[in-house]
Amino acid sequence: MDSVLAKLAWPAGKGLRVPELVEQLGDLAALAVERGAPQLAALAEAVMKDPDSPDQLYQLGYALIDAGAPEVAATVLWHCLALVGDSEEVVCELVSALESALAHGDAFDVLARHEALRTRSYLPRYLYAYNAAMTGRLDVVRSTLPSLAPISSDTEALHATIAGIVERADRVAGATPLDLRDLRGWSYVLSGGLVMHQSPYGFDEPMRGRYAWLADSLPRVAYGIDRLGALIAPLGLPCVYAPEGRDHEILAEAIAKRLGLPRAPWPAIGVPAPGLVCVYDLAKLPAAHLAQLEQRRDGQVLFAHASSWTVDSPIAPDVTTLLYQSIVPPWGESTIVGPDGTVSRSPPDERPALAIAADVAAAPPLDEAERASEQPAAWDALVARVWPMRPGPRSRLWAGGPVASSRFV
Repeated sequence: MDSVLAKLAWPAGKGLRVPELVEQLGDLAALAVERGAPQLAALAEAVMKDPDSPDQLYQLGYALIDAGAPEVAATVLWHCLALVGDSEEVVCELVSALESALAHGDAFDVLARHEALRTRSYLPRYLYAYNAAMTGRLDVVRSTLPSLAPISSDTEALHATIAGIVERADRVAGATPLDLRDLRGWSYVLSGGLVMHQSPYGFDEPMRGRYAWLADSLPRVAYGIDRLGALIAPLGLPCVYAPEGRDHEILAEAIAKRLGLPRAPWPAIGVPAPGLVCVYDLAKLPAAHLAQLEQRRDGQVLFAHASSWTVDSPIAPDVTTLLYQSIVPPWGESTIVGPDGTVSRSPPDERPALAIAADVAAAPPLDEAERASEQPAAWDALVARVWPMRPGPRSRLWAGGPVASSRFV
């Protein structure tokens, strides 16, 4: 969040009085003009002229979400809600902003205060159950599920999301603690995927197994391939596929070399199954292939070496090596800090994908310090309950969760 908007951003902004809100919106309008967003500036100026207009506040909050500033949107919509009371439209938009800001606890609290709204309307009930799950309140999720029986085709998917969370929580009950430090357990319960590697950096606090900014390494990629190999060895997968994209191509070739799986071309028609589908970074999975992977097919495993934990993805991989906020591949352009503190950029490795893949396949073992937080007994207990995964719809990969990590902006 831009420092100019720090006082306006959630949660600080919820305590602003109207004159203070107007003052901060002046800074927002000026910043919007500076960054070439005149429509956003006009909306902010409209609220400054009439800060007691729910319509103006709502329009500004909605626009801020679209502009990628959910923390500021949450403040604006909070002030809007104070004017309109039990409005489903405003409550749900405020909750959307808070979810995008990974403030699921605050979203749950907003919904908890609107019991009458939840009683009469399906979407607030769903959001209540979803944000309960994202804050670790499985008792609330279970008690809310019976009231989420589908009432239309639109609500079938919402019901399936909450029912899937309950089903997966029941499946791993007793095998994993599902406490506020259980990154792997909650990743599986919420999104249905396994996280193989936990970052040792700030493991106890503040990252708890996730990476913030990561300059990836060849040994780390190879380590992920080896751990994946142990998982899929009993499955007898016949081949490995990769969608178009240089990073995915390098990973697929490295997997082929290191695990001895033949490459197969991505199908022009149909789905890549049976076999291993691999992507380097889930966020770079081409949108054109999402429909092919929404359903987990018999004999198919979707592997992503890296998955973002700060942004939702339409589908969750069955297995991912690690969770990151920002990542640079080992063969990508990187930042170099010299002995004197000077910062420069190293160019990307532009050799053919096969040459880089050969380096990955021949990479040395990952340093022991990098493997210090793997918790092998807990991993084995979780895998024994959930692997191999059954065919069926893949969940979304939800950002955040009950295990808190520091997010850098």
